Amino acid sequence: MACPHLHDSQIAARHRRRCLPPAVTPPAVTPLTITPPLIMLATVTLLALAGCTPPAESSASPQGRGGTTVPIPAAAPTGLPGQASIEAPFDPATPTWNRYHTHAQTIAILESYHARYPQLTRLDTIGSSIHGHPLVVMEITNRETGPAAEKPAIYLDGGIHAQELTASEVVLYTMDHLLTGHGTDPRVTELLDTRAFYLHPKVNPAGSDLVLREDQWMRSTPRPVDENGDGIPDSDPPMDLDGDGRILQMRIPDPDGNRVADADDPRIMRPRTEDDTGPFYRVEREGIDGNGDGRIASDGIGGSDMNRNFPYNWAPLYRQPGSYNFPLSEPETWALANFVNDHPNITQIIHGHTSGGFIYRLPSASNPATFDTVDLALIEDLGAWYTEDTGRPVIPSATDPVDHRYGTFISFAYFASGIVGWVPEYWPGPASWVPDATGDGRITEADWHRANDERFGGAYFTDWTPFDHPQLGPVEIGGWHTKYWSQNPPYELLEEELRTQLPWILEMAARSPLVTVSEPRFEVLDDTRVAVEVTVTNTGWLATHLTRRGAEGNVQPDGEVRDPVVPAPLAVLEVGGGRPESGNGRIRFGHLAGSNPHTNSVSEQSRTLRWIVVRSGDADGAATGNASAPRDLHVHITISTAKGGTVRTEGRLQPPE
Repeated sequence: MACPHLHDSQIAARHRRRCLPPAVTPPAVTPLTITPPLIMLATVTLLALAGCTPPAESSASPQGRGGTTVPIPAAAPTGLPGQASIEAPFDPATPTWNRYHTHAQTIAILESYHARYPQLTRLDTIGSSIHGHPLVVMEITNRETGPAAEKPAIYLDGGIHAQELTASEVVLYTMDHLLTGHGTDPRVTELLDTRAFYLHPKVNPAGSDLVLREDQWMRSTPRPVDENGDGIPDSDPPMDLDGDGRILQMRIPDPDGNRVADADDPRIMRPRTEDDTGPFYRVEREGIDGNGDGRIASDGIGGSDMNRNFPYNWAPLYRQPGSYNFPLSEPETWALANFVNDHPNITQIIHGHTSGGFIYRLPSASNPATFDTVDLALIEDLGAWYTEDTGRPVIPSATDPVDHRYGTFISFAYFASGIVGWVPEYWPGPASWVPDATGDGRITEADWHRANDERFGGAYFTDWTPFDHPQLGPVEIGGWHTKYWSQNPPYELLEEELRTQLPWILEMAARSPLVTVSEPRFEVLDDTRVAVEVTVTNTGWLATHLTRRGAEGNVQPDGEVRDPVVPAPLAVLEVGGGRPESGNGRIRFGHLAGSNPHTNSVSEQSRTLRWIVVRSGDADGAATGNASAPRDLHVHITISTAKGGTVRTEGRLQPPE
């Protein structure tokens, strides 16, 4: 079975990689006509395992399954409107925010900032993408005030959906703001001294690179998926037919078409009405009918939706499109779930997407009628801050008992770990800034064109240009560059959108629980026994269990809660010059409320802990005959909380004169 999506020699090389099983590292892309025999055999074997055979050794022009020849265009121009080529030189130490960065550029930026701020950063590779790209997370905190694992943390990511490029830039912009602000910006300094940030800019690096480098239309990873039912994964992806470096739209003459060119501006393809006399068109994505099913570009690259691939309330494809074959089937989602599990200090998750200019909140992959009402009030309160700051709404992800998303990341984090999660859909689109030139209260496509022409010199629209389509005959190719107009901001407007998100991100980090502990207090009970007390206080907004979900566990008949979602705080007493009178000095105590008004699982923000310590005799007592002389007593106490941080205190009690 030949791979039907091998449309030209360059795409053949790309798809040779895409046909490989996901566990196999893609081989070097070498034309088969010059591949040495052993490498040739290995390549053919891998393709056969994937259900594909390599392309013919020489093919002057690509063909669809029906044998239609598609002319190979001349070398495409580099770059996209408003932006230099993604291959243009740039300085990773001083990135600019009027471009979207590839995975390699993103890694270069992370490594440059890590080298510049080694005391504040750490880079961890948490896994690999389906094509072997490293999945890199930057940890940011001031390690002089304690390690990240001992501080409440916020997790921020972007790019799980390939075309949603803005979210990755929000992560990088936040990184830059935190690192350049520490020591000069009081709010940033306080946050990095007391909290930690985990920044994951490229959740789906393979997908986003295909969007950036090839202008592909895709939401998913490049894992091949059969989306049109022909039994051949990725059999009919969109194509850049005219070689301009973009995959746009085709305006196809069709007497039954539902579109006509607007009389005032023929660039606009408005809906057909009964009064129109033609000519009529239909508008399709740029490409061919690559598998002979009568449809253009009916099976794009990939198809699995990673934000439907998480374990909580996962559903199969018939219920949830894109969920793929089983939960955490993708290496990227597996790595992400493990990261959350391995970092119990995460208090909130900001899971970046575009577009729409709003935030999805919990509940997500669940029946909203069954969602805890106390947690709902808490989440609504947190979300209100975003609306007050930006004017943008915060809305529930799930609104129907059944017809809702399944297997989402924020639902997994909430139900598995009690974490509050958010899905910001960055960038409200052209309606947020394009002027209403006619004053009719609507932002129309005519307004779009006027703004694009006047502000950007028409860069984000390609005029309809005649093209001889190999299957359809004369068509015109052109249209809006929607990836950089409506789905993501035009390059010139990107930084403004990034800046808009910063105050809310910092505020959410500041809303974590934050535990403090007093100095030890001593009370001498008799000649050898001393009481030791400390007071533990949660000075933060969230409770140490974050949500009521975090407090849930196996309730015993005596009221004890075993195996709670968020473990209860633990106090550990270490004694020099004595020993605990009973036990091992370890006290597991109840969660502490935060300052928010929505947590009724616990009510106390402070708790006093008490131990009885028996002092040891003088180490020289045997020689002096005064064996009962008490020694100097030194105590060291560690308070460990999963979400509110780890704090320590110590004190010394001198023996009596």
